Amino acid sequence: MAVDDASRNSAPGANAGDGLFGSSSGRGPWASLHAYAAAMSGGGHELTPKARLAQLRTLAESQVSMPFAFPVLMIGYGISHAYIVAWPIIAIWGAAMVVLHLATMTTARRFLTTEVDPEDVARWRWRFEGLTAAFSFSFSSLLFLFWQPDDIFHQTYLVSSVTIALVPMTLVTIFYFPVFYWTILPAVGALALRMALYGDLFHFAIVGVLAAFTVLLVKLASQVNNAMQRAITLREDKNVLIDQLFKAKRDSDAARARAEEANRAKSHFLANMSHELRTPLNAIIGFSEVMSSEIFGKHVVPTYREYADDINRSGQHLLGLINDVLDLSRIEAGRFQITEEDVDIAQLAEDSRRILEIRAQGQRVTIATDFEPDLPIFHGDARAMRQTWINLLTNAIKFSPPGSEVRMFARMEANGEMRFGVHDRGPGIAESEIDKVLHAFTQGASGLAQPGKGSGLGLSIVKGLLAVHGGRFELKSKLGEGTQAECVLPHQRLQPSVSMAKRAS
Repeated sequence: MAVDDASRNSAPGANAGDGLFGSSSGRGPWASLHAYAAAMSGGGHELTPKARLAQLRTLAESQVSMPFAFPVLMIGYGISHAYIVAWPIIAIWGAAMVVLHLATMTTARRFLTTEVDPEDVARWRWRFEGLTAAFSFSFSSLLFLFWQPDDIFHQTYLVSSVTIALVPMTLVTIFYFPVFYWTILPAVGALALRMALYGDLFHFAIVGVLAAFTVLLVKLASQVNNAMQRAITLREDKNVLIDQLFKAKRDSDAARARAEEANRAKSHFLANMSHELRTPLNAIIGFSEVMSSEIFGKHVVPTYREYADDINRSGQHLLGLINDVLDLSRIEAGRFQITEEDVDIAQLAEDSRRILEIRAQGQRVTIATDFEPDLPIFHGDARAMRQTWINLLTNAIKFSPPGSEVRMFARMEANGEMRFGVHDRGPGIAESEIDKVLHAFTQGASGLAQPGKGSGLGLSIVKGLLAVHGGRFELKSKLGEGTQAECVLPHQRLQPSVSMAKRAS
């Protein structure tokens, strides 16, 4: 069954063309033997040309590992027969063995130094198998060339030599089963024929033992070969996976670069559109305010004044949204310019509280303050810090239920950083949504439940403004327990206040 499967499913590198011993498609004895050996080499499954190539490479490496040991051994072995075998026979046999060994070594070295394509594996396979077969037949011929009919001691020496030689020959060729078979079958066949020529029952029994030994040797070699093949397959799969990962990484890097370039183009576009967007909108707001104030006379139809008020409110809302988008675009484009000056964080907080006090009263929300005395002076952009306070306080008021309290705080940390922010007792944000709400134009479930109350830019702008100053923004919240929006300023931008300096002096 293994032979049929291997024959049907053989890869291009496994059955291409006519070789030294016939074509595998011809179903001759050599082809059948090779097909069976190839199937055994793959654990019963035909291997890919790339896997065959890896097997041949391992075989070649084993053949070049000991370049001088074999010639020395053959010369010594030939000399050991000099007392009984004619010198010309020994010389011819020894020369043939050395020449075949050198040819095998040369082929193996050329194979290892050549960039062999997997589709060329058939050509190299026939070279290795042909040289191995010639070598094995030449080595086994000593059972007939050196045989002395009347010398039982010498006969035992010859049989023992060939039998023992099967072990190193197996170790060298076990990496590729077709070569392994071409190595052991001629030797085992020569031993069996030599024993059978005695013609008695005892030697036929030895032939049976030899056959059983060969089956056992093949079985053990097959197990070792399968383990090696699994290692080769795993290595090949690993290399394929690494190639896929590198390709995926290249594609991912290219896609990220394109996305970043598109995002920068968008940010630059919006940052450059400040004048074009604000100028007509300011005109709309100004004219609608004139109309709603009836500076040039009362409207004949009172409804027009209501329309003017709606236009003015919508324009103010749109202007605030455009300002937020432009600020965020400048931050993302790295073009947000800050004007550094000495800033009193507590004073900015108080200014922001007064601005939003009317809105808080309208929603029946109380604003409480908790500022540590003698806070250091912050060296940075006052407008950015004021906008940070306003954004945080606006969010807290917006989502706080009537009758609740919003707390503004500012304090120093043990590591010299300043921490300030706003805590509320609103519906809170699910932990899974905290990272989400920090992205532009994104709101949590609470924001989506109250449409029209925001654009989802406030926290993104706060995060960007703090990053420009080397600080960071931290958002902590749980559903039903309110939200803690906290900002941290680095100690490098802090300096003692006047009162602190006086006490220190």
